[in-house]
Order: sequence, then structure tokens, then C-alpha cells
Amino acid sequence: MPAGLPTNVNIMPQYFQQAGYVTHAIGKWHLGFCHQNYTPTFRGFDTFYGFYLGSQDFYTHSSQHTTGYDFRINEKILKGPEVDGKYSTDLFVNRAKAIFEHHKKEDLKGNEKPWFTYLSFQAVHEPLQVPHSYKENVCEYKDQARYFYSAMVSSLDHAIDRVVESLKATGFYENTIIVFTTDNGGAVKMGGNNMPLRGTKGTLYEGGTRGIGFIHSPLLQTPGYTNVNMMHAVDWLPTLMSAIGQQNLATSATDGVDQWAAISSPSLHAPRNEIVYNIKEKPFMAAIRVGDHKLLWGSQPEKDIWFAAQESVVDEDLCEAVKKRRTQADRNRSFSEARGMETMDVLNLNIDENKEYAEEYEYLARIQEIDLEEQDGYDQTEYEEDMMDPSITSQIRSARTERILPSRKGKNKGNNENKNHGEKKKKGNGKNKGGGAHKNKKGGKKKGGSGKNRKKIPIPNKFGATIKSWGETRLFNLREDPEERTDISAENAEIVEKLKERAKEHFMNLYPQFTPKDDPQSNPLRWGGFWSPGWCDTYAIKDE
Repeated sequence: MPAGLPTNVNIMPQYFQQAGYVTHAIGKWHLGFCHQNYTPTFRGFDTFYGFYLGSQDFYTHSSQHTTGYDFRINEKILKGPEVDGKYSTDLFVNRAKAIFEHHKKEDLKGNEKPWFTYLSFQAVHEPLQVPHSYKENVCEYKDQARYFYSAMVSSLDHAIDRVVESLKATGFYENTIIVFTTDNGGAVKMGGNNMPLRGTKGTLYEGGTRGIGFIHSPLLQTPGYTNVNMMHAVDWLPTLMSAIGQQNLATSATDGVDQWAAISSPSLHAPRNEIVYNIKEKPFMAAIRVGDHKLLWGSQPEKDIWFAAQESVVDEDLCEAVKKRRTQADRNRSFSEARGMETMDVLNLNIDENKEYAEEYEYLARIQEIDLEEQDGYDQTEYEEDMMDPSITSQIRSARTERILPSRKGKNKGNNENKNHGEKKKKGNGKNKGGGAHKNKKGGKKKGGSGKNRKKIPIPNKFGATIKSWGETRLFNLREDPEERTDISAENAEIVEKLKERAKEHFMNLYPQFTPKDDPQSNPLRWGGFWSPGWCDTYAIKDE
């Protein structure tokens, strides 16, 4: 895709550089590469060792579903016996160790500088590949995807251990803050699991969005506890700036909240009370949490259920033996050299996860389009004609200026029972104005109908993004119901409306999604067999 993180938005390593740090990126990038200005060494990293794409073979370093090699050091292609056919997790650990050792040598020379290292492991992302020694460290499950995934987690655990040991060996451990985090929930089809939370990667339920993580450091005032405060990914930038004494440094994370004091002292008041999970334009789907209440609005993918962990073992006795002996599987090896292809076990699932998500979103968008066209006989042609009507466009401008946006009225569907896992919908007298069902021209029922004869005016914002608010709403109290099993929207219509209006307010500051189609100019065959920059223009966002 000819796109990337907007080049006029500064990101974390650039602020570390401003604070005098040397910055390093290791592993997966996945923030754009079609123009060199999207790539790590043009985005604040002094060094880069890894790959540009979102996933690839752990050993060959080529993309899975198309041809093309993708491994670099800084801007240069890195090939040769030191990386060809070598397990990427080992390569990334060895690179981190080399960086620590380099900084230790520089310190001894009197060239001491603080450093920031972004280590983005490929594991445990698909494809399901792992050195076979780690499979001996976990129980064998009948579900082979879960078996391989568990072995990959064991491999990642070992890698983290080696990184920490290297920090201790070089003397940096006592003055280092380690943040371990993730960007989404587990992908169930690839062996991941999010129980007891609902959903999977790609959904707006907690199973798809609530990331687990930890901060480890001798510098923490209060170690060894679980922090249950609300935190969003955008908080990391101001939080880490505060941790290094740069809390007054203005950053691009204008929505971010400094969490460092609350992390260090759990008795302090939680600094965040609201999270926007997403406001997707097409297909329309949104989720927002304020306090204990979370609202989901619009289309939801089919993977909106609870997925039990597939951990039925092949041999109970063998599994118990594995548990007894797994203290540190293969941890006595130093791995001075990365392991090669001869160590690899692989499970080929022949699943293109990104393609599946794209197809499902396309399907949901079409369903919404058809439904909105049929409501009250109001089709897309009428919409385009109305957009030429000054009286209609003035309504839109007024709505944009005053943030008084049209809301749809109608009754929510009755009992939305999940056949497999039993989602409950509490009964009540309140009306859910965001959803409902209505009869179409043929007498059938459609989800998300208005229940009133009114035209659906698309809602635009100041940046030109447009949403057509559509579909049912679901409301959950996450403090009382973190598993999202009981929809309480019916008896809490006022809360639903408040959260919908709050979501609309946030939408007014949403920049349009930029997802251009794939460009044949990107084909690695045009670039010597490598995924390379040089075939697109950069993208920047405009100020308000």
C-alpha cells in the first residue's frame, strides 16, 4: 500500500533524540516504506535492523503471500550467511546485545550517552514457525495452531530473558526502564486466545483491543503490583518523557496522558477516564469508553463471541511430565549464532489474515450501503442530488459548527442472545435510539433501521471525513462486566445517547483514513527482488 505514518507528525524516537538520546529500532517496522521518508532512519531512529512489512517468514525473511526479500540494516539490504535462513528472534536478540555492548564500550571511552531501543519482535505473529526445542517445552495440544503458538510464546519468553541478562551483564539494568506491551488481542485462528474476554484481533471487543503488558525497572517506586487504571497507547509518549525528566516537552501526543506518577504510585488518582477504541468510516463501526461504560455502535464482525482456549492435550501423562521438567528449556545455550533452518518446525495454515479482514469489512460496508439506500426509499443517487441542494448542505454545515448532529430513533432489537456463549440483554423500558429493525420494501427485516421516515444525512467533519451512523448499539459496564456478556443499552438510553454524542465529538477531529489501493510499482521484481522505497509520495496531515 502506498501509504505510511504522516511525515509531519513527530513520533517517540524524535523526542528522545531531542532529549539527547541515541535511538535504535530492531525488528518489525510496519509504518510505511514506499517513500524513504517513511522509514525508521528518517523518523528519528539513528539505527535500524529489521524489516519493513507487517509479517514475513521467520527464517527466509521473505513475505509470505508474495515474493520479495525484506531485511535491512539502516537503509541497506542485509543478506549473507549471518542472516540468511536464520531465526529472526535470535537475530533481534543478538542485535540488542550488540547495541548494549557498543554503548558500554563508548561509556568506557568517556562518550557516555543515554539510549532508547525499540525492540519489536516478530514473534508471536504468524506464520507459525519456531525452533523445535521450544515445542518440547509445552504440552502438545490436539489443536496444532495452539500448540505451535504456545511454543512461540516460550521462545519469546526466552528471548526476553536473554535481553534482560545482557542488560545486567553490561551494567545497564539498574538504570533501565523496560516496557513490554502489545498492539492488539490474540488472533484466534492463529492459535491466540483472549479468554475470558470477548472477541479476537480485528474486533472492538475487549479481547481484540485490551493489551496486556508490564513495566519492569529498579527505578519504579512501587514494584510488584497490578495497575488497573485505564491507559491508551497514545499515553506511552508523554509517560516515558516524564520518566526521563522531560515532562514539560511538548509532543504530538495531544490526546496522550502522562501516566508515570500513577504507575509509580498506585494510590494516586487515575489520570485517564476515557478511551476511543475506534471510529471507522466505512464500514461504520465505533467504540468508546467513558468511566465504567463502553459503547459499541455500528457493524460488528462475526468474530464477536468468546473463544475458548483450544488446549485439549494429546497425552495427559506426557503433558504432566513436560510441566515438571520445564524450568528453562534450552536456556543453557548461549546462541552466539542465530539458529538456522534445520531447527525449524512450521505449521502451514494457508490463511491470509489481512485478506480475510479486508473482505469482511468490504462485506459489512456493502450491507450498510444497501440498508441505507433502502431506508425510506432514499438511495445513493438521491444523496448525491441532496448534496447539491443548498438547504441540505447548510444543515450539514450547521451540524458541523454547532456539533448538534442528527440522531436516529428506533427500538433496539429485542434479545440478542449469542447462541454459542449466551450474551445477555437486560430488559428495560428505555429505547435504544441507535439501532432497531425495520421492514424493507419486500417485507423482510433489516438491521439498523430508523423506525422513522427521515432521511439519513451523512455526518461530515472539518477535515472532510464522513460517516453514516448506522447499526445497533451495545452498552457494557466494564467494571461489573469486563467480559462484555450483558448488554445494558435497553435500560440506559440516556447513557447510550451521551456516549454517542461524545463519539461524534471525537469524530469531528478525525482525519480521513488514507488507505490507497496497492500499487504495482511496489512489486519487488521491479526492485531487484527486494521490498524497497521509491515509488510513492509522502503523506502529511493538515493543521486545523
